[in-house]
Amino acid sequence: MGNLNNTVSWITGATGSIGSAISTLLAKSGSNVVVTDVDFDRAKNLSIQLNDLGFGVLPLQLDVSDKKAVESVGKVIKEKFGRLDILVNGAGISPKGENGRVPVEDINVEEWLRVININLHGAFYCSQIAARLMKENNSGHIVNIASQAGRSYSAITGAHYAVSKAGLISLTRQMAGELGPSGIYVNAVAPGRIETPMIKDVPKEVNQQIVNNIPLRRLGTPEEVANTVEFLVTPQSSYLTGVVIDINGGRLMI
Repeated sequence: MGNLNNTVSWITGATGSIGSAISTLLAKSGSNVVVTDVDFDRAKNLSIQLNDLGFGVLPLQLDVSDKKAVESVGKVIKEKFGRLDILVNGAGISPKGENGRVPVEDINVEEWLRVININLHGAFYCSQIAARLMKENNSGHIVNIASQAGRSYSAITGAHYAVSKAGLISLTRQMAGELGPSGIYVNAVAPGRIETPMIKDVPKEVNQQIVNNIPLRRLGTPEEVANTVEFLVTPQSSYLTGVVIDINGGRLMI
């Protein structure tokens, strides 16, 4: 576990399985964690759990697709902590149809825009605010939660989700190049099939087929994703920026 004492972390989509694991690990590592989620009750419950364990956690409601709301969160962080050291862009959605993936020809414009607005635009809005705050101290870490679907064809996610995650990977590299001279690291993790409630959106046999094609013959865990995020925001990764770390048990090798 890394030493993140006296740092301030902002996690979006913090109450999901992966977001919760990341928030918990960073809090245990000593960071003051701001947990944001569109569902404030869940964000508040997560903060209560972590505060009861002695960790400093601040819950805030946030729809990342709302630029003004994102700016408001940035102001709260500035006023309360005076700095921001870590941003993890974890907010995201992956709509499914009755039998799993929505075929590309059936995706309506409203759903397409909703996915892009949350998964890609939201990360962009939050990263803009984070970059401004981090430049004040010439240091910081931004970690984007991408997906294997953004790096290869996916038989279980819709085109809108895959495109949003591919865009997030490109945004990661662009920001890493631009923000590096300011001491700001920007990286991404691209999880494959992870043991979360989302896997129940497709038939059980589909998940089993995926497991059969994973060299490690199992799904990943939210905690394994969190461990990788923690690595990327500590000095252990001091010469890594603009990288995408694949967490998929060997299913995709690039």
